[in-house]
Amino acid sequence: MKMTNLTNLTNCPLNITNTVLDLQTGTSIPTFILGVLGNMYILVMFCRRPRADWTYMNIYITNMAIADSILLVFLPVKIHYYNRPLEDNLKGLCNCVLSVYYINMYVSIFTLTAISMVRYVAIKYPMKSRAILSCRNALVVCSLIWFTIVSISPVYFVTDSDNDKKMCFQRVKSGLSLHFVLLLIIVGFLLPFLIILYCSVRIIYTLRKQLDIGTRSEKIQCMFIIAANFIVFVICFLPVHMGYFVKYIVQNEEKYNCSDKQLAHNFLHIALSISSMNCGLDCFSYFFATKTSWNMCSTNRNEKECKSDYNTVSDQDSMPTT
Repeated sequence: MKMTNLTNLTNCPLNITNTVLDLQTGTSIPTFILGVLGNMYILVMFCRRPRADWTYMNIYITNMAIADSILLVFLPVKIHYYNRPLEDNLKGLCNCVLSVYYINMYVSIFTLTAISMVRYVAIKYPMKSRAILSCRNALVVCSLIWFTIVSISPVYFVTDSDNDKKMCFQRVKSGLSLHFVLLLIIVGFLLPFLIILYCSVRIIYTLRKQLDIGTRSEKIQCMFIIAANFIVFVICFLPVHMGYFVKYIVQNEEKYNCSDKQLAHNFLHIALSISSMNCGLDCFSYFFATKTSWNMCSTNRNEKECKSDYNTVSDQDSMPTT
């Protein structure tokens, strides 16, 4: 069966269409420009802030900004070599860029999951959250996320060892193994998706019950931000994980013809183009997150109240997207 599938893939060369290539270029260039400017602004703004004024949410946002910035450094390489044959002496660079791409994606996903969970804890258990939600705990969570993702990433290159690497960003000889595809889908997306969905629904439900308490307009704004960020999360990361599964099924079932394989291959790369946009979208969500927080502090409140309450109330009111 495996030999038959490899033979079918050999007789059916997989190439992305010009439309997909144009979409990849059209999304990558604006993502690079906006992402570099936005993430530089976020990192400079946070680095200039006194250490005593940092909150746990600053830690999570900085973590995502660092992950996005690392990927953006290599994004021009990805744009240039996306549909070009790869020279033998550049296979090491190809593996490095691929590793950075997948690490960025899943660091973003799990950081968003952590943000959703801490916001849920903050709004559900406001008194206990003062002890649980701290900068130290946020640093521990971010470190665990990086350690786990970086430790798992070599598995990709083990499963990729039999690929011919003619194209750096296109698997044109053999597909990923079923176990690795299921790991990406279930652990890498489905579990975080369910956690973020639950936390977002509970936060919106709680805020809706409290509309008559405090500032109504800001709570409504917060609900829209949380809902919008969840929708962006789904748009960025659901298609690519569907693409992994669809491509595996199509490549490993003999009933599918060459045109079906081409369609699945192109669908996956369209989804990858969409998922890459999270690097540019993140910086906008950072801006709205911090802007909303400071607006909460500046509305009928003095500076002392703002500093004492910033970690509990204001950090509940917005959530970065991916």
